[in-house]
Amino acid sequence: MKTYTKAEINDLNFTSDSIFEDLEFDGIDFTSYDLKSVAFFNCKFTNCNLANLSLTDISIRETTFLSCNLIGINWCNLRRFEAPKFLDSKLNFSIFQGLKLKKIEIINCFVIDADFSEADLSHSNFSNSNFKGTNFDKAILIGTDFRTSLNYMFDIRTTKIKGAKFTFPHVISLLTALGAEVDIS
Repeated sequence: MKTYTKAEINDLNFTSDSIFEDLEFDGIDFTSYDLKSVAFFNCKFTNCNLANLSLTDISIRETTFLSCNLIGINWCNLRRFEAPKFLDSKLNFSIFQGLKLKKIEIINCFVIDADFSEADLSHSNFSNSNFKGTNFDKAILIGTDFRTSLNYMFDIRTTKIKGAKFTFPHVISLLTALGAEVDIS
């Protein structure tokens, strides 16, 4: 996998319909680039800034984001979005509404005030991630692992959670979402 750094990024041409495959991008601020209609296949972004970036008509497949700033991205605008991995990254205020992202990995991330409503997140791994204020309304969370996650809250009457994994005391948030008062003293 060839690595591009801030000094080498100008060697690449981000024109419409460009395809980037098996590449690593390290320490690059993408916020000044127009990535419209490009594709990233089996790539890795490490310590990159993509905050508030418009991802219109982009394809992302089997790509890893490690220690990246991904705040405020509307992932619904992608043309294709398959098997992403988010590790040690910030996904605050991101929108994943209605996306089919089975087996997605969001590990050790901040996912504050994001929107996963009506998304299919079946069999996903959300280890050590903070979901404070995140919307999971009507999401499919079948078999999803929340065991080491924090601050998730959703209505178990409208969200599919069969086989999802939770731990005490964090699972109590699911009862408080129903209006229950829980005293754990």
